[in-house]
Amino acid sequence: MKIAILGERNRATAWEKHLRKLSAITEVLITSSIPEKDSVDAAILLDNTDLKLNALEQLIKLGIHSYLVSHLPLDEKALEKIHHSAQEADVRVQFSHWPSLAPASLWMKQKVKKPTLIQIKREVKILSGAIDQTEIDHHWVDEVAWIIKVLGGNVHRIEAKPMTIMKLRLGLNITMRYEDSSVASVQFSALGGSNIHQRTISDEYMAIDCDAVHQLVHLYRVNDFGNLKEETKKFDPKSTAEVSVLQFIKSIQIERDTLFNAYDALQTSKIVDRIYGQIQKY
Repeated sequence: MKIAILGERNRATAWEKHLRKLSAITEVLITSSIPEKDSVDAAILLDNTDLKLNALEQLIKLGIHSYLVSHLPLDEKALEKIHHSAQEADVRVQFSHWPSLAPASLWMKQKVKKPTLIQIKREVKILSGAIDQTEIDHHWVDEVAWIIKVLGGNVHRIEAKPMTIMKLRLGLNITMRYEDSSVASVQFSALGGSNIHQRTISDEYMAIDCDAVHQLVHLYRVNDFGNLKEETKKFDPKSTAEVSVLQFIKSIQIERDTLFNAYDALQTSKIVDRIYGQIQKY
């Protein structure tokens, strides 16, 4: 399989190392331009500019399986077009939504396939000075996307309350209620004293708590004697990018959906738009 990496050379070289470890990869091409049709089998697009979805659409039209490495895009119309184009071209598209691609997240999803409750606490420490609202929002948007990947986009009701200082949004409390009575909540603050990132999921049989920063997971269940038992697993936070490449290549080989595809991104954009609709009232 021949793979093109589009983007800045230093970053591309790091991704090339991940690809070289895979036996299915025969050639890696680092380039700054869109490859010609039939010249490569797949592409990794390293692009966080406003033109990233245009470049992704070009790759799809050429029939090239594509992995976009960037902040999660939220342009609903563009994502809908990409979703339909990928389906029509039978092209696999993956987005670098790290919460969904992390080894700990994949393990949690295997253990609890349909949680009834999701609780997320996210605190980041920002430096005083000029603030980029988009960069701040990126943190909670990623958590909403993770919830949608786990529970789907059929959200019945959303409650969102921001913490604002002179119109600068520095925190957000979100509750998402589903038609099947599942509930997910996100508590986000950009005023943390340290970086805290905790995800907890549960169903009637077990609960899993994940320290997402250190990829440390605790699984809790009750045994036949009524005693609470704990199982702990540790994953390597540095392996996420490598795992994501492996899973992308696998999705091409066995013709399955990628771990976070265009439909997931589209559903996320719709829910995030509903959240923005609420918080802009304040």
